[in-house]
Amino acid sequence: MASSPIPSPQAEPERRSLPDYMPARMINEFVYCPRLFYYEQVEGLFAHSADTIEGEAQHKRVDKEGKDLPPAEELEEEEIRTRSLMLASDRHRVIAKMDLLEVADGAVTPVDYKHGRPRETDQGIELWSTDRIQLAVQGLILRDNGYRSDEGMVFYQKTRQRVRVEFTDELMTETLETISRAWETAASERIPAPLVDSPKCTRCSLVGICLPEETHRLRGERPEPAPQLTLFDETRNDRLKKPPGRETRLLVTPRTDLRPLYLNSQGLRVGKSGAVLRIKERDTVRQDVRIGELCQVNLMGNIQMSTQAVQELCSSEVPICYFSRGGWFYGITTGLNTKNVFLRRSQFRLAEQEWFCMRLARRLTAGKIRNQRTMLLRNHVEPD
Repeated sequence: MASSPIPSPQAEPERRSLPDYMPARMINEFVYCPRLFYYEQVEGLFAHSADTIEGEAQHKRVDKEGKDLPPAEELEEEEIRTRSLMLASDRHRVIAKMDLLEVADGAVTPVDYKHGRPRETDQGIELWSTDRIQLAVQGLILRDNGYRSDEGMVFYQKTRQRVRVEFTDELMTETLETISRAWETAASERIPAPLVDSPKCTRCSLVGICLPEETHRLRGERPEPAPQLTLFDETRNDRLKKPPGRETRLLVTPRTDLRPLYLNSQGLRVGKSGAVLRIKERDTVRQDVRIGELCQVNLMGNIQMSTQAVQELCSSEVPICYFSRGGWFYGITTGLNTKNVFLRRSQFRLAEQEWFCMRLARRLTAGKIRNQRTMLLRNHVEPD
């Protein structure tokens, strides 16, 4: 009698490893929105918007590394200005890249550069709470490294103003509590709930991933909408009047400017001229396409591409796909654009675990069902 094989014990899923240090910028995100912090710090998700791109461009102008800051015990009374200095606090497990450090009278003052404008109140201008906590984290790091830091400043690009904040005991206590709550949130397996009717969501680059309105609706945390009028009513006298209700905030998904390029005219030749793909038919230029506006190039049939064009597309992370004239897929050319080798190693290792594949398949299936329900709620004539 054949014995049935003994099933192997199910492997326990690996716990997510947290970084050794929390960046001060992530503490800023946590104060702004804990859910946004979780997406970026824990899940590693990020999406660009016009604000983030402009902010990065402005930071590049000030991210010129300066000379090292002398040790605290060797700090003299001379005035020192240094840029882009990275310091960390081992005690509080936070790290920050200081945009500008100004040393005068033995005190070190951090200056942070921000893209927007300061907060306006009846008492005048002041720092936003997010910027105030991020600046206090920098002051905390400086103090833990032995420097005297009594205040900090934020330079707002749009108004060209410096706004000062004093590192009081109350501010430092609030900052330490915020750091502790950020670590607790990062270690948690549960993502924070989205904000409710917040103006922050409309300008957030991750609103298309977060889906605050849909998430609250699925959780049953939002009130039911007013009944929708039908096109034809059975009784004219009892026709419903549309109640005023509250204004529904529309969700606008982020639009990407990157588009795929399809070339299917036989005999075309694709070359490169600067940052532009030049498409020729014999000796006639048919079209010039900017490489920065492409997400993919598809060659259908007998189309030639120069080596220079292939190299530029690979370095720009734009894949080249090869098809037959009828659309049969042959292959793809991509550059070596893998940015996180440790993530890829973990993905391949877990792909061999049966428990992980089953859990992933279940989550994908559940996600598909939720997405379809969301589409029905958005587009159906009678969502109720």
